[in-house]
Amino acid sequence: MIRRYNYQKTNVLKRLLIMIPVVTGLLAGCGFQPDQTSRFPPEFFKERSDLRAELWSEMNLTASEQDFDTVMTELPEVVLDPPPEIGVNYYPEFPPDVPFNPDEWETNPPGPSIADPNAIRGGMLRYAIASFPPTIRTDGPNSSLSTLSDIHNLIYERLLGYDSTLGRYVPGLATHWQVGEDRMTFRYRLNPDARWADGRPVTADDVKASIEHLQNPDRQMPSTNLFWNNLIKEVEIIDRLTIEIRVHEPRWRNMLSISAGLQIYPAAYIRMDGETYLNDWNWKLPPGSGPYELREEDIIQGRSITLRRRDDYWNEDDPSMQGVYNFDAIRMEVVRDSELIYQKFLAGELDVHIINAGQRWVQEVDQEHAVRMGWIQRRRIWNRSPSGYGGYCFNMRNPPFDNRNVRLAVTHLFNREELFSKYFFYQYEYMDSYFPGQEWARPDAEPVRFNPHEARRLLSAEGWERDRSGRLVSMEDGTEFPKLTLEMAGDSASALRIHNLFRDTLWREAGIELELRQVDSASLSKRVWEHQFQLVYWFWTASLYPNPKFPFHSRFAHQTQSSNLAGIQIPEVDELVVDYQFEFDYDRRVEMLQRVDELVFDEHPYALAWYTPSFRLMYWDKFGHPKEYASRFGSHLNNVVAFWWFDPEKAERTAANQAARRPNYPDKELNQYDEVEQDWWMFNDFPMNWSPDEHENGDDDTHKDTNDNNDTNGFDMEETDIVKLYLPEHHLIRTIESKSDNSDRRVS
Repeated sequence: MIRRYNYQKTNVLKRLLIMIPVVTGLLAGCGFQPDQTSRFPPEFFKERSDLRAELWSEMNLTASEQDFDTVMTELPEVVLDPPPEIGVNYYPEFPPDVPFNPDEWETNPPGPSIADPNAIRGGMLRYAIASFPPTIRTDGPNSSLSTLSDIHNLIYERLLGYDSTLGRYVPGLATHWQVGEDRMTFRYRLNPDARWADGRPVTADDVKASIEHLQNPDRQMPSTNLFWNNLIKEVEIIDRLTIEIRVHEPRWRNMLSISAGLQIYPAAYIRMDGETYLNDWNWKLPPGSGPYELREEDIIQGRSITLRRRDDYWNEDDPSMQGVYNFDAIRMEVVRDSELIYQKFLAGELDVHIINAGQRWVQEVDQEHAVRMGWIQRRRIWNRSPSGYGGYCFNMRNPPFDNRNVRLAVTHLFNREELFSKYFFYQYEYMDSYFPGQEWARPDAEPVRFNPHEARRLLSAEGWERDRSGRLVSMEDGTEFPKLTLEMAGDSASALRIHNLFRDTLWREAGIELELRQVDSASLSKRVWEHQFQLVYWFWTASLYPNPKFPFHSRFAHQTQSSNLAGIQIPEVDELVVDYQFEFDYDRRVEMLQRVDELVFDEHPYALAWYTPSFRLMYWDKFGHPKEYASRFGSHLNNVVAFWWFDPEKAERTAANQAARRPNYPDKELNQYDEVEQDWWMFNDFPMNWSPDEHENGDDDTHKDTNDNNDTNGFDMEETDIVKLYLPEHHLIRTIESKSDNSDRRVS
């Protein structure tokens, strides 16, 4: 007789009673009936002298369940069931369906996109990442990395997208939406066709569970938890496909935060305790609703992560999805050395590569044999992707950088002019704002340039002078100026020459010692997030509509895992960033941000570096792409992932020509089949083959109440996230940049 014993941690007596026939047979075999032949020799229980008492004491178990299970497993007629799995027993109940009248709801058609509907599906895209992520989770500690964001954006979707060109919402998981007159109540009607990768329908309970997940403090992401708790007051399931979300306060950013900032997860999997989520789910993900999936076998620890396109994606046939996400597989290969990345790319082991070094782009790329033969193509693509800020971040919490004049003096010793002329070939612009190149930047700003004389004057004003040995010492008591330490991950030659020049200049011009210390990426991240640094070379990505609260508000100056790395504390900035959240007038918000920029810049929390509204891309000539190459606001490789495709004919031709040592385009200079400089977006607002006059809703004003004259444009996420408009244009997806040594973000 086979009985199944369900492994539960509760109701021991009930399980024991279920097992009475088995236990009775066991006791008989233990000598209670000496004349009956036992399947267990006397030695069996001699070695377990207390087992009988533990198993049979007033019909209760006093032994550990592990001991009991061990004995039960050894009985041939007993089979133990495994522990119940997350996602198995999920049968939610919903209120009765509410009649749905689309005329009472808002919706919009997709806006303009550069996607080519004739793009070919298939093939693999391979590119490098600088380090292997410490987790694969979407949230929790160590999850705020650009690599993870790129992965999650392809697996999970949001309620709505935001069309950045026309400034309006478009369907995502939800097809329709409503906004209350008080701007505090939002309803969403989910697409009845939306499905998770395991086949379950996407429901209102999934939206509620996703919010509960982000609001739950046991996920150990305090800033995220604080944000979503402060934003969302109540969530109500109206019916299976309708969810109502009420917020605490009428902020201009509310709808966009909820609509396009909330990643939706399946309730069947995400409802778990924090310990289980942080430990058991460190290297696996709940099923997603997006076009790609990540299988556990495709996570090769320390080496690569491969995403695979789903063949059962629920939105596959929607017109807005034609020509996007075309690759069958996307492989991110870990290559920790930037020079090795370049050599692997030239060898054909990687398909695309971003050139971050201006010197290499100007002096070396054209000399590569594969480029001259046209097997590798190169493009510099200009668009309007917002630029973030960064450079040498000072820890203002501790000496010596708790002193403004010291920070400004060191900033004057950051010789960007020499870098531009010697190494960068004037490929970049000076970063003189915390919103560089954007309308939020303060107008007519006074820049800070290399000025050793001014640096020495500022240091002298604070009581520091050089002694006979050349060291900077206190004029009061002769103590030496603190020796500075710059910890850095990776050994990029381009980054090292920046740091070496900075180190040499500090000593030569001011007698300040700077030690360069090599550490691994994980150690650097940990120390930076815990504010255990003096000086760090750090860059942030930017959002289309900034949120200055988390990087600049005093509240986050001493909070770990916050983007206020420097420890900025400016009372007027605090007031401005709070008022900014409630200001529905767009022009007034611009003025507020310009003032924030002015105040923060004047404190010099960073020695700001440089930026450019372009990216330099090299790729093997086996891909098709839109005519514009990139979307209006998309950045770097995200454009390739979203819009490009593998062209088997090009791949075959390039392989054949490479084998025969023939050029791909013998009649073209350097065998480029197109101009190197692509600048469509610098002069145009729409894709090449799209006209607002031809669009069915191009001049429609019926939805302006939803947009409130741009009062909902933007994002509001946890402070460790720097949110960026992603791709395609009608899908708004976040990208997170947490440190400057990510291969796709290092600026040099």
